[in-house]
Amino acid sequence: MSNCVFITGANGMLGASVTREALAQGYHVKAQILPGTSTKVLDGLDIEIREGNILDLAFLEQEMANCQYVINIAALTTIWPRRLPIINDVNFQGVKNITDLAQQFNYQRMVQIGTANSFNHGSKEAPGDENQPYTGNQFKMDYMDSKYMAQCYLLALHQKQDFPVIILNPTFMIGPFDSGPTSGRMLLELYKNTLPGYAGGGKNFVYSKDVAVATVNALKMGRTGHCYIVGNENLYFGEMFKKAASVFQQPFRIKQIPGFAINLVGAINSIMAKLTGKTPQLSYSMAKMASVKQFYSPTKAQKELNLPNTPIEEAILDCISWYKENGYLPK
Repeated sequence: MSNCVFITGANGMLGASVTREALAQGYHVKAQILPGTSTKVLDGLDIEIREGNILDLAFLEQEMANCQYVINIAALTTIWPRRLPIINDVNFQGVKNITDLAQQFNYQRMVQIGTANSFNHGSKEAPGDENQPYTGNQFKMDYMDSKYMAQCYLLALHQKQDFPVIILNPTFMIGPFDSGPTSGRMLLELYKNTLPGYAGGGKNFVYSKDVAVATVNALKMGRTGHCYIVGNENLYFGEMFKKAASVFQQPFRIKQIPGFAINLVGAINSIMAKLTGKTPQLSYSMAKMASVKQFYSPTKAQKELNLPNTPIEEAILDCISWYKENGYLPK
């Protein structure tokens, strides 16, 4: 089948946008989803949906046989508990499985979705870029460590065997199709006036649809064996929430919470979570990360992958509109 792209994790937040962008750019799409998971965000699209697991080699061999490209989005992003064997299985072994078959079938290119956390962050004045070392091991999270291991494996394979891989490293994504909800949860809480406050740190925020454009562009653009930080606006949390409140046409009432208070709450929550087995909304590791200024430069991706730079206000509006349309909020 010519011009066929195999997209893993197609019914996730990013996957749903990547699938639409691939169709818009003229690709035939085979969309992998986990068995039994919802296809609602893919309903009505002219694609082949395939239920299976990227840890299942027989499934992958059958479904990847007639494609020429693969975009691997499937991953476990769990950060509680911090250490969990299945995270490494999916985020590292799953990547190896896909890579082995992409080589076997002589794929033209593989696009791997990593994370910007695979590079050290910086300040607004000197944001982190693709030349910075990995420092995420300080947080002791299998999610970060496994994504970095997969990145190293793929880059080494390119060096040794000229494997045609490009790695995209998105920052914090905002947009539609966030069924979890995951990244948009804080916007939901802000909209409902239930967000208790914000930390002193910040992130690089990016519209998920912009990430999707760069991801599909990477099938034909960019340099193999390279990483691309895919982001947009560096904002302190206070700046981000002020923008969101403006989009919501709500007064901005929440205050910054001191770092020591956030860390204390996170520590107590982590202890209680270990005792009860319930996932905390804010663990100690999350609290520590909330005070970090995780700022990055997307210049390389903008130049080489034609990454758009849609204002984050538009991403916020699209995200909250999708929540309203899908029953997370009253219309």
